[in-house]
Amino acid sequence: MCFTLNLLKLRLVSLLSTLTPCLDRLLGGGLPEGCLTLVYGEASTGKTTLSIQCAVSASRMGLKTLYIDSDQSFSHRRLLQIMGGNSVDASRDIIIFFPRSFMEQSRIVESLENYMTYKVGLIVVDTVTSLYRLALNSGRGAFTLNRELNRQLAYLDELTLRHGVATLITGQVRASVDGMSWKIEPVARRTLFYWPKIVLRLKSTANPNVKEARLERGSPSTQNMERCYLELTGIGLRNLFDQK
Repeated sequence: MCFTLNLLKLRLVSLLSTLTPCLDRLLGGGLPEGCLTLVYGEASTGKTTLSIQCAVSASRMGLKTLYIDSDQSFSHRRLLQIMGGNSVDASRDIIIFFPRSFMEQSRIVESLENYMTYKVGLIVVDTVTSLYRLALNSGRGAFTLNRELNRQLAYLDELTLRHGVATLITGQVRASVDGMSWKIEPVARRTLFYWPKIVLRLKSTANPNVKEARLERGSPSTQNMERCYLELTGIGLRNLFDQK
């Protein structure tokens, strides 16, 4: 269980809704403040949509979001769809950063302290491993990059605890050989899994519009749910049905 007392906000830990009721129930009420939450999955599983929904949710609570868009995937059109056509207030409450390299991502992460006020309720990094992967493919040493990724995550974790905000990071996946078969796992799994208190996997199903959300780490919800099913629609992630 994550707990923090933020003297600037003068409030106990609360939960930030994802705007998808079944996902909130899976998480025990929503994203907890004071915790680092990892959501990972293949492309087109709804990671960016979920990130935007959480930013809209924070805006509705009168809170701001610091949003690092490493994938260049934040869409104003998507924001409009999730907001139902009225994105004026949410746009003002979301501060977006667009790093162009993994080292620039590091500099932005380390500069977040300068933007922290009692009005900031959410930090998003979408996707935390995309520029890492590009740097790795360009020939930079894996040891150096893993150390830098670990440093970024450690900084985010410390910032999250100290300021009592909810922090959502998303991660890409890769295929690796497991005996005689293939398995899907997050990019930089060992480093990425060390820091988050909550880990959520988003996965496509036979229906391309239906996604499975599975809680892999974190306190079980009051309904003892392990997973739920979501529909990725034109206006965001919506309930489909729950399965225990």
